[in-house]
Amino acid sequence: MTITVKDVAREAGVSRTTVSNVFNGREKYSKETEEAVLSAAKKLGYKPNLAAQSLITNKSHLIGLILPSYVDKTTLTNSPFYNIIIDGVYSVLRDEAYYDVIISCVSDDQALAEVSDWADTRNVDGIIAIGQYDIEFLKQLEAKEIPVVLIDNYQCQLPTFSYINSDDETGGYLATRRLIDSDYHNIALCSIAPHSPLMQKRYAGYQRAMREVGYTEHYFEGKTFSAFKNGKQLGEALLKQHIDAAFCTEDMLAVGVLHTLMRRGVHVGSDFGLVGFDNIPMSRYIYPELTTIDQNIAEKGETATKTLLNILKQDSLRGTRLILPVDLVERGTTR
Repeated sequence: MTITVKDVAREAGVSRTTVSNVFNGREKYSKETEEAVLSAAKKLGYKPNLAAQSLITNKSHLIGLILPSYVDKTTLTNSPFYNIIIDGVYSVLRDEAYYDVIISCVSDDQALAEVSDWADTRNVDGIIAIGQYDIEFLKQLEAKEIPVVLIDNYQCQLPTFSYINSDDETGGYLATRRLIDSDYHNIALCSIAPHSPLMQKRYAGYQRAMREVGYTEHYFEGKTFSAFKNGKQLGEALLKQHIDAAFCTEDMLAVGVLHTLMRRGVHVGSDFGLVGFDNIPMSRYIYPELTTIDQNIAEKGETATKTLLNILKQDSLRGTRLILPVDLVERGTTR
């Protein structure tokens, strides 16, 4: 038996027009009315025809998720961070009726143009974009007049965009301060893409902690975007320079450093201190387990998705600025 709008209206005690408008988002109703319609639809098993709705409302119920692709085409394979973000996005959409997400990975300026066209072709209702992008691309997104939520972006403050960031500077400070309090003295900062605004925030936290105690800064930069490979190379450089501790601005970089140090017979956690940033699952799987900064990546994805959905429902909420807290997770790579 096919359940119709008429059935839902009878169950909810409202008109068929009200049911149609609630699902199409054409008019605002009280919370009680919306809940009555949605509850009735769920009870009866009513499934609206989204394709038909899209023709009427010009709303696709699609959210575009844009990821930067730094290493060929292996973003999701080499960067657990993005998988966890996606888990956070889906954890919200799983409970949000009739919204789906489509993903695009961007590797260069040409691809940015393609993504802009993709957003138009798929008629996405809103966009979540992670990382740094060319400013002209961001202005193209702004011109589309759809809600955009940026994660880990400090480039510029476009007034209609919403921004979700971690307290990156505090994270850099807590990581470095932990190494200082463990009585390490030659403490290095290891980073990839050091000139990105995000990494500059973490670097600023490192600098603040080092200045408090008057220690000399030591800076080591990776040469490619492959965090693990860079970490292995930087591990050799750290040993040559007689460094006794390192704060790595991402966990996969720290895992690479740990790999080299352990292979060279260094007792990490006693003779050498190591702190990462992210708290990805791998930080618990390695031995010794990695001391790291937990930025609660899944919560970032959840918060960005909730923010976007709230904007889609109440357009006046654009321009949100949120800084999520971070925590130090102490494990086996510090004293």
